[in-house]
Amino acid sequence: MTKKKLKLKFVYDAPVTLTFALVALLIFVLDTFAFKGSFSGQWLLTPTAEGGVLPFAFSDFRSIVRLFLHVFGYTDAPFLICNLIFILLLGPAMEERYGSVIIGIMIFVAALFSGVLNACFCRVPACGAEPIVFMLVLLCAMMHLSRSNISASSLAVIALFICMLVLRKNPNGVVGVVIIAAGGLCGSLFAFLTSPKARKAKKNEAALSEFNDANSPRFSTKSTGKGAGKASGRMSRRQSSIDDETTVVGTLEL
Repeated sequence: MTKKKLKLKFVYDAPVTLTFALVALLIFVLDTFAFKGSFSGQWLLTPTAEGGVLPFAFSDFRSIVRLFLHVFGYTDAPFLICNLIFILLLGPAMEERYGSVIIGIMIFVAALFSGVLNACFCRVPACGAEPIVFMLVLLCAMMHLSRSNISASSLAVIALFICMLVLRKNPNGVVGVVIIAAGGLCGSLFAFLTSPKARKAKKNEAALSEFNDANSPRFSTKSTGKGAGKASGRMSRRQSSIDDETTVVGTLEL
């Protein structure tokens, strides 16, 4: 009896999501132990309206940078860990579905839009990736809507997340909660720029062209016997993997 060797392959499956989480964690550790909170106070808080704590000014470079860097700022470890759990749970699946580039654009837009709204309507600066988290929750709900289903679990997560924002007593009150929701909603709208079905159709077309090449006279495998059976078997497995919409976030080889 032959023993099968277990081979584990490490996969950096969601580069944008994982990089975002690692950068946020690294900045928090450095700011807490090295800078003693001074770095986040200067760079990782949203600008505010005129008369606020950090009024926005076009002449101040830090005001512009704060518009989108505030998503990396955290005041305490539980706040950071809670957001990272949501991001690492939802982010890889959404990045697999929409692509790393689109997810990166969504994160930037959600951060920038919430930062601009805070600079227009709030007097207290905000920080944290809550607009990103809400955006990912909305993307998960949109995934079920694209299949003509209304997911009760997604609606429950949205409701609980909004309740958490309200109970956490946002320093800007209801306006701050609305800004977080608006930032996440604005970022999630970019999901309409790409269609998972369009990418699936392209994959089917590529697989079909490869199958046609396999049946061409230039294909080295014989059209009869075991060669044809192996070619058709590979094509059927490839087609089944394309048609399967299951999200794969890693590999395990036996």
